[in-house]
Amino acid sequence: MTITEKLAKFVEKTQIKDLPEAVIIKSKNCLLDNLGSALAAITSPDIVNMIDEIKKYDHQDDCKLWGSSKRASIFNAILINGTMGHTVEMDDVHKHSKCHAGAVVVPAALTFSELKKLSGKELLLSIILGYEVMLRIGIGIGASSHRLKGWHATSTCGPFGSAAAIAKMLNLNTTKIKSAFGISGTQASGLWAFTADGATSKKFHSGHAAYCGVVGAILANSGMIGPGEIIEAKDGGLFQATSEDYNFEAVTDALGERYEILNVDQKPYACCRSMHPSINAVLEIKKESNIILQNIKKIEVETYDIAIKQCGMFQEPKNIFESKFSIPFGVAVALLEGNALDEQFSISKINNKKIRNLAKKVEVFEEKRYTEMYPDNWGCKVKIIMNDNKIIEKEVLQAKGDHENPLNRNELVTKFKNLTKNVFKSEEKQNRIIEIIDNLENIKNIRNLVDDLG
Repeated sequence: MTITEKLAKFVEKTQIKDLPEAVIIKSKNCLLDNLGSALAAITSPDIVNMIDEIKKYDHQDDCKLWGSSKRASIFNAILINGTMGHTVEMDDVHKHSKCHAGAVVVPAALTFSELKKLSGKELLLSIILGYEVMLRIGIGIGASSHRLKGWHATSTCGPFGSAAAIAKMLNLNTTKIKSAFGISGTQASGLWAFTADGATSKKFHSGHAAYCGVVGAILANSGMIGPGEIIEAKDGGLFQATSEDYNFEAVTDALGERYEILNVDQKPYACCRSMHPSINAVLEIKKESNIILQNIKKIEVETYDIAIKQCGMFQEPKNIFESKFSIPFGVAVALLEGNALDEQFSISKINNKKIRNLAKKVEVFEEKRYTEMYPDNWGCKVKIIMNDNKIIEKEVLQAKGDHENPLNRNELVTKFKNLTKNVFKSEEKQNRIIEIIDNLENIKNIRNLVDDLG
């Protein structure tokens, strides 16, 4: 069997009874975490304008647009909900694949299950399979090589995760799932060019990937045949077209035995995950040392090459997007404010003279040891050099939220409530959503959850 066919067979054959309890629990946490991240985006100008513009052309009411009373066609609802999932930069991430699976798979699976009136068990199974397929393709593609060529793995690997989730909900057989992967994979796209000028379209990548997967699965169900070697074909296969360091065997290694969703990290800070180690480090220094900020001469951040490529470019960010991809800004605002939540990445903070002046003192360097550890570890060392040349330093290899340094249950719940505090008028609705997700196996119709999302 081809790699594509092996993945397809895995999706067809796997049932909820086959899954370890730890995988079920983690999938619920991922659902809650990514719902919070998506709901928090409903007031974002890009999302408000996106909904208004699309609704000029889409008058259907298939599925809910989360956080609002509006509805749209299944295709546009998945596109919009998926775009929301990646907007505030608090969706989950998987280090080894460099993929944000939750922002793609959760909107695709939850939105489609609303349309089909599926059960909680069916939703959980589809989410888990979507994560597994997407993350394994991301591992196999070679995260560093793929990224250094300018590709955004969430967007290129995401269509496969969405397709897996939707194909499972449609009860497709292995042959049709293989075609769904082929049709979805041929739509794979998403480039990092937005870093050149601070464009705000990165959030669209997760929505587009979710959309591509549902289209791929539906077209495969119609009888369209997709390429059966979309991953490994010598001419136009995804891996050879987009990477120089791919590994076919990694995609199916211990498939059905080791679940990559257990290795997903969940973000405590509202910015690119590559900034989290340095933010984590300065927050620990702030807690442990009595630093007088005006006595700081400079701050040095040693980290891996891709962190610099993504987040070392904007010394003085001009907008919210750039601030969320700026290690200097993140370090400065965390030191001054003691946190790095969405409110810290705002125009008022970007224009704050104290933050800007401190950010100018931050220098970011590559440390080859961290580059060599990547993507297994996303590490850094922060050195704060004072005017008297005293050095205070902290190394972080597993930033808070890493699966080896995870957010605990209370921290996840608190994160969800903070993200949705401006969406829901009462904590009662937040608690009801949490309770439904905790007992999802007993929910007969997922609309019981979706109805509370607006």
